[in-house]
Amino acid sequence: MNMVSQDSARANRVLGALPMVDYLPMVSQLEAVQLQPGQILEEPGAPASHVHFPISCAITLVSATRDGEMSELALIGREGLVGLPALLGAPSSAVQAVVLRPGLAYRLPAAAFVQVLQRSAAMQALALRHVQSLMVQMAQGVVCSLHHSVLQRLSTWLLFHHTVTDSDQVRATHETIAHMLGVRRESITQAAGQLQSAGCISTSRGRIHIHDAQGLRAHVCECYALVEQDHRLLWQLPQQDEGSAPLGMGPWSHADVERAADHEEDSGDGPASGRYADIYDFAPVGLLSVDAQGRLMETNMAAAIQLGISRSQCHLYRFVDFLQPESRQAFEQFHREVLSGKCRRHCELGLLPGAHRPAAVVRLDATVDENGEENRMVMVDVTESHRQMAQLLHAHGRDGVASADVPSPDGMPWWGSGAGPAATAPARMSSF
Repeated sequence: MNMVSQDSARANRVLGALPMVDYLPMVSQLEAVQLQPGQILEEPGAPASHVHFPISCAITLVSATRDGEMSELALIGREGLVGLPALLGAPSSAVQAVVLRPGLAYRLPAAAFVQVLQRSAAMQALALRHVQSLMVQMAQGVVCSLHHSVLQRLSTWLLFHHTVTDSDQVRATHETIAHMLGVRRESITQAAGQLQSAGCISTSRGRIHIHDAQGLRAHVCECYALVEQDHRLLWQLPQQDEGSAPLGMGPWSHADVERAADHEEDSGDGPASGRYADIYDFAPVGLLSVDAQGRLMETNMAAAIQLGISRSQCHLYRFVDFLQPESRQAFEQFHREVLSGKCRRHCELGLLPGAHRPAAVVRLDATVDENGEENRMVMVDVTESHRQMAQLLHAHGRDGVASADVPSPDGMPWWGSGAGPAATAPARMSSF
């Protein structure tokens, strides 16, 4: 079972790329809906009540004349969202959003989406990336309609539909596609016949089956490569530089999650497999495990974000690599106690600052696996509680009490373990 369920809201790439701190507050307002072909989500001039995040459906944005003639402007699948007015602050849409391929989507009230935008820089960045992708589609579509043949345009449209929906089946009649591309139905029928003769597709009533996507590439114009490249780069941006992670996500992306999911599906191991995969994967606390030598074996999303690593490469690190030097010995002792089965305490340690996060204090609770070889830990950020304790001690004139036996020669706070004085509150939390 994939860690990101195909029916999960996080299967939408905008929602899937959101940091958990931004995603979790909106979960209660997300509503799963089954969209039907031809269903209109947005009407020109009318305010939209919801923003939709496609999962298995495809939405087309079309512009129509007074005579009923229409042309497709862009196609949206699980990589994006439908709700430009709410995103751009417009009272209504100038185009129509119509369901082309039926399927699952999650919707969020437009007013709630505006609130998410106001508090989440990550959502702003992801949504605006999607807007850029739509602009590329629209601009290239204008060029394509003026300079390329119907055969090239149909091949491009089919391939892009294949990319967006990840499906070999297109549910659309020749007449519908003709409306989308702004050409005569007879021209689509003729071009489809050529593609069918070449073995690329087959047609049945209201459906087109893509048998040879690579073969279709021989018939497309250069517009497809340009749109495809932009579509691909849209979700590679967070990984361009492993040393810098935009949106506070750490150097991981939706692709990392899918690769990790494929690995676990093959192996069938790990606490993230089985029916509780989503609970493990999207838990609001860090879940991770290390082997007897302290090497990371796996992490959930929250832990990967806290550590600033790609989940698919976690095995390259030891957990102590992320700790303040003065916390490493405390963890080693805690780790030995956990593996011995005699640990009856928690451990609070200092994390090193990352490229996009400050230093932090984390609390570890742990248990050993049935073989005594794996330390499975829950990691909770308790930085704020330490900060508040330090402020309280300062207010009572007790700055040195909580960390009297925890020296900090470099001015950076770090922590011991257990429930003793060293774990309660570093006095110099202002250095965060």
